[in-house]
Amino acid sequence: MQSQETAHVYDFYSALWCISAVCGRFTFVDRPRAPVYLNMFVVLVGESGVARKTTSIRVATSIVRSVIGGDSPIGLIDAKVTPEKLDEILHERSIEHGHASLAIAVPELAVFLGTEQYIAHMPTMLTDLYDCPDARDAGGTIARGEVHQRRVWVSFISASTPVWLLKTVNPNVVEGGFTSRCYFVISNEPKKRIPWPEDADKDLLRDLRDDMKIISVEASARPAIQTTVPAIEAFTRWYNSRMRSYDSFKQSFEAREDAHVLRVAALLSVNDGSWMIKRSHVNVAIRLITEMKNSSGNIFESTEIRTKYAHALDIVRAQLISAGMDPVRRSALYIKCRYHVTQAEFGSLVEVLHEIGAIQRFEFQQDRGRPVDYLRGTSLLLSNGLGENVLDRF
Repeated sequence: MQSQETAHVYDFYSALWCISAVCGRFTFVDRPRAPVYLNMFVVLVGESGVARKTTSIRVATSIVRSVIGGDSPIGLIDAKVTPEKLDEILHERSIEHGHASLAIAVPELAVFLGTEQYIAHMPTMLTDLYDCPDARDAGGTIARGEVHQRRVWVSFISASTPVWLLKTVNPNVVEGGFTSRCYFVISNEPKKRIPWPEDADKDLLRDLRDDMKIISVEASARPAIQTTVPAIEAFTRWYNSRMRSYDSFKQSFEAREDAHVLRVAALLSVNDGSWMIKRSHVNVAIRLITEMKNSSGNIFESTEIRTKYAHALDIVRAQLISAGMDPVRRSALYIKCRYHVTQAEFGSLVEVLHEIGAIQRFEFQQDRGRPVDYLRGTSLLLSNGLGENVLDRF
């Protein structure tokens, strides 16, 4: 990816997801009574068109497809799917292969999770699938009959903007455990500016795909990844010395932080060909997961307050953009936002937008009565990073 305008951190976690996807359910960390499978829920987070989230995901998808395509026991989904259809696919793969392993790569999280009622409970379903249940039976439908899934394994990668996350990942989703299972990879800086990207090195790409195929074969031959004694000692020291957080997102994430560390350490051991978790793998994994927890916590900090302002900002921006150069009555804008913010909060939002130059304010004196406030948007409403700039002030 050196010739692509993507963020380094996106490339790194996309690569980890590729290794996860080609290993499938065959490989796991052999922790007594609590094995850790290598499935990952990765979400690349950043403003649109800045660090090229979609590019990272599409390249990762093409590499994985070259390894697990055709009649592979690991399936690949790269388009929108409803929870019902996902249930059906897992059921059919259970019958065909004796297990249901799926890699899911959808460039837009808004498309995958969606806001429509018929797919809005996708986070709940993914939360249920995350722990790779040995058996999962559901009622199904009258048309398709009962659903029986065996040895389930799902790993997905997607991308989102910070504002969409704040509108969608509300406190209920955090408390439900979905976010604690996700790796939110945050960046707004590409590794470098590349106005004219070069074609990928075909020999390098072929070698990479060959390496992935070797990993896929090795995964079925060595299912259990062992851990050295020094690695267990390093992991135990870290586990016993952890400081608990008070923020709701971090508390939720820390409930599964130990599994995240072991998973990343295992993927690093697969990457270097040792297939054995060593102390160096554990130390690097601890550092990576701690950095991710802190950066993700900054996004979800004060989630309730930021979420309602994000909803109101989205409405105000859409209304003013659609009105073009025509001013919009302030009271009419508030009516559109009143289910999300109070009148005082709406006033604060207007003040911030006016302060940064995203809107203009006018007063028109009617024949009788008080002057009427009108608002008009400026070109800043279309700028990248507006949402983060506004929400940071709350």
